[in-house]
Amino acid sequence: MEQMGEALRQTQGDGDVRSRDDSTHEGISVSRTIARLMMLVNAAVWGSGYTMLKHVQGVMTTQWMMFFRMAASVILMALVFLPHLRKIGLKRYIVPGLMLALTYWMGFLLQLKGLETTSPGRNSFFTDTYCVMVPFVIWALTHKRPNMQHIAAALVCAFGIGLVSLSGTSGSDLIGMSSGDVLTIIGALFYAINLVVVGMMGRKFDAVALMLAEFAWCAVFFGVGAALFDGSPSASWLRLDVVLCLAYLVIGSTIIAQIFQTIAVQNLPTTEGSVILSTECIFAMVIAVIFTGERLTVPSVCGFAVIFGAILLSEVQFPARRKAK
Repeated sequence: MEQMGEALRQTQGDGDVRSRDDSTHEGISVSRTIARLMMLVNAAVWGSGYTMLKHVQGVMTTQWMMFFRMAASVILMALVFLPHLRKIGLKRYIVPGLMLALTYWMGFLLQLKGLETTSPGRNSFFTDTYCVMVPFVIWALTHKRPNMQHIAAALVCAFGIGLVSLSGTSGSDLIGMSSGDVLTIIGALFYAINLVVVGMMGRKFDAVALMLAEFAWCAVFFGVGAALFDGSPSASWLRLDVVLCLAYLVIGSTIIAQIFQTIAVQNLPTTEGSVILSTECIFAMVIAVIFTGERLTVPSVCGFAVIFGAILLSEVQFPARRKAK
């Protein structure tokens, strides 16, 4: 999951994941076909973002990269949503934004630290396991037990991760999970916690303002971490390829993706939108294979297919059985 473009997500009912970046501001009506296309574009943009991130990481440190990305995103989103934000008292969003940012920042940090030592395709599939974790986080926070469908999805997901581990790390011949894979899965847990907390807050706060506050705090956390541990920024980072990748992540994965999803989610059922967005990991793997030469083995392909099946199982709502008279 390209987490930058998915800041605001909500939980509904028994833990069903609502499409990311769901917003409460004035809706725009489009046909279902256009809405589906917008969701598919979102998935493709977020999926391709993993390869962009990996490329930038080869030039600059992870925390500086995320500071520049988050800061630019906050500025651009503030400009895009300025008419909406003028109607809102932003001071009341400082503390809620901080609470959300702690889990979002940890999720990002662990996912991207994992990406340093694993491939974009593996990173994307392991990140998207947050969908399977959400019902269990809800259970931990609200004592609402997951149903059998969620438990089955978790077991299927664990089996898929086991298959992927047989393919070794980053397509090599080594058997087992790399440290990057493990960090990515832990990062997915923080994303799941963030999603649930957003869902709990979503009815009390404006979605756009809450997301903006969350991003602003994340920019502060990454900036402080970079200044303390990564040294000073380097002029050598001002390369055209790096600037273009960052621009893609900020404008494409954040601004355009946010607008597309905000519109599309208002015109599609939650489950349908979530299923379309779950194809993000497939796009990430295809792009990684094409542009980074990521190698696929039979166990890894089977494992990714099983993980994707688990994600779908956790997202899709099956019709309830009618009780016998």
